[in-house]
Amino acid sequence: MLAELRIKDYALIDKLTVEFCPGLNVLTGETGAGKSIIIGALSLVLGERPDVTMVRTGAENAQVEARFEAAKSTASDCQKLGIEIADDALILRRRAGRSGKSTAYANDSTVTVNALRRLGDRLVDLHGQHQHQFLLKPEVHLGILDSYARLTDERNRFAQEHQQLLAARKELAGLKKELAERREHLELTEYQLKELSDAKVEPGEVINLKKEKELLESAEQRYTLARSLEELISEREGSITELLATAAKKLEELGRLDKGLKERHKTLADAQNMLDDLWRELISYREAIQFSPGRLEEVNARLFLIEKLERKYRVTADELPELEARLRAELDSIELDESKCEDLSRDIENQKSKLLKHAESLSTKRQRAKKQLETKLATEFAALGLGKAKLAVEIIRPAQPDADALTPNGIDTVEFLFTANPGEELRPLRKVASGGELSRIMLALKNVLTRIELVPSMVFDEIDVGIGGRVAEAVGKRLSRLGRTQQVICITHLPQIAKYADRHFLVTKSTRGGRTFTFIRKLEDEARVEELTRMVAGTSVTKTGLAHAREMLKKAERGR
Repeated sequence: MLAELRIKDYALIDKLTVEFCPGLNVLTGETGAGKSIIIGALSLVLGERPDVTMVRTGAENAQVEARFEAAKSTASDCQKLGIEIADDALILRRRAGRSGKSTAYANDSTVTVNALRRLGDRLVDLHGQHQHQFLLKPEVHLGILDSYARLTDERNRFAQEHQQLLAARKELAGLKKELAERREHLELTEYQLKELSDAKVEPGEVINLKKEKELLESAEQRYTLARSLEELISEREGSITELLATAAKKLEELGRLDKGLKERHKTLADAQNMLDDLWRELISYREAIQFSPGRLEEVNARLFLIEKLERKYRVTADELPELEARLRAELDSIELDESKCEDLSRDIENQKSKLLKHAESLSTKRQRAKKQLETKLATEFAALGLGKAKLAVEIIRPAQPDADALTPNGIDTVEFLFTANPGEELRPLRKVASGGELSRIMLALKNVLTRIELVPSMVFDEIDVGIGGRVAEAVGKRLSRLGRTQQVICITHLPQIAKYADRHFLVTKSTRGGRTFTFIRKLEDEARVEELTRMVAGTSVTKTGLAHAREMLKKAERGR
């Protein structure tokens, strides 16, 4: 519950401290005294957007601090935010500057405004025309219906089952993705292996091909040179062979003249034999020369293919056979076991079937509960001055439920429809209800759902708009009853409500030194009697009025 609220430099408030109690806390005072300013400050510390015009004149920042006791409802959020709760207490602080910037703290730990708002929503429900209001959120309506129907635990179990289904779907999607990647890898490996296998590149093949290419490209040139050498050696007039024969004759004559040179004749004979062998070899060489443009084209194509494979696989030609062997081994190791996917798919279908049946069961129970809730609310409305109003619980569900479209809540979408006047069409509550109506609707719900604790503290602003007399008395009793299970803070102008307060505060405004200040004080004993008298009779306080006020308090005490 909200134990203490400290406000500094906010609108007309210089410094102000309020200590609230469990049960019903009532704030009264003249119009314009600053009651709504206090609620505005509370809104700020609960995460509402700051209004720079609310920073008190002469101050740089407005500061609001709220201390909550028995803050168990925020334990999970605090744990996620790394906030330690000492003695089950949580202190929220907000500082808002004229620049529009603000800082937020929870137990002295800095938090974001979103985190502050999330914590605030767990602790306080603010009900007024300008505050965030619990009933304006359609997503809450299903929770209220389930609370009334005692389905909250079952819905939570359903949500867990739904989460398990989502997890199984995610796992299946991951398996399918992995399987697809393996299949893609398999296909790629098979393609690469076939490409290398078809190429049949052998170690040293490129060197041999390049040599062959050079010979094919030089065939004509080599043929011409060989033919020229043949002619030069033996076939034309004045050939080397002919000259050697002439030289041999002359050397023979010289040997006859000089016996010392006779043996040299053998040297020329050897040279003649060698040239003759060379000439015959050149003939054989020339005749063996291939003129094959087709073969040259084949060699070039083969070299191009091998170079392409080298670039593609980033290895040398001599390493391609080794790569082929590695790919073959890798291909043998790739597994495409689809049985796990098939098993999980069957499990998911079973889960979907069970979950859909569960959702149908939840929907049926909600349908049964909605009529009872509407009937009980109608009774409460009559007592709260909304006798002509009607609230209907609209449950929307698909004609043919699909397991794939299930939400954590099942197949139903729930929204409250409302009309304040007979003959008018029911419309979404968030679009047609006024602030006072919303407060009384929530009060009616809270009295119907006495076993459900939505939030520890509730704030009602303008709950008495447009009511009086018997209706105001009924509202007061119901607020008092609500205060037995939850803390209630109520701003009111009606003594029929104020008399039921467990703690009564008076908000006043005065001018000092040319500045206006808002004050608040707890009323006890005669001071409270005087305030009730003022609320009944206006500024005139008489003995009769005081006696009437005392009698009101006695009846309220007996009425509890």
